Amino acid sequence: MRPPGDAVPDGQQSAEDRQRLTDLFRRHGDAVLAYASDRLGNDDAQDLVGEVFTVAWRRLATIRHGEERPWLFGVARRLMLQHKRVRASEAALEIRLRSQAEVDGVEHPGPGVLRRAEVLAALAALPEADREVLLLRYWYDLSGGESAKVLGCTAATFAVRLHRARRRFEQAYGNRSMEPRPPLTGNLTSYVRGLR
Repeated sequence: MRPPGDAVPDGQQSAEDRQRLTDLFRRHGDAVLAYASDRLGNDDAQDLVGEVFTVAWRRLATIRHGEERPWLFGVARRLMLQHKRVRASEAALEIRLRSQAEVDGVEHPGPGVLRRAEVLAALAALPEADREVLLLRYWYDLSGGESAKVLGCTAATFAVRLHRARRRFEQAYGNRSMEPRPPLTGNLTSYVRGLR
């Protein structure tokens, strides 16, 4: 038996759960779509509705009967905020990259500028929590203990988060293009600080 509120793996939902999700979608799908469309436009809203009901599927046991509509709207709102933060990060990254190229005064930036652009792009591709961990440690140069205090966790928890964030960063950095790329030499700090 799973604890209340835990996400349910896809393979463990019953026919009753599938029917409940179908009913939720039929009753509230159009309202969630309208809510999202007003804020995002139709194409993005349709994608968001899919994400909302994916979350609903995984968290079906936590949705109280009679409170489905506000729960779905809350999920939609949080997802829209998350998408907005990602877009803002991407826009800020683009502005920063353009201004860096202008500062360098070259039309075709050299390998150092391209490397920094790849590092920034990899950072922008990470979840916000991973970016925050990496930036606290490497951009703001806080120690593990100081970073843990900022995040309200133990130093050990921060160390685990940092390890995982670095792994995801390395994966994102390696996936920026199909071309093989040399590994980062030095450490992440030198690249991040070079972006200031």
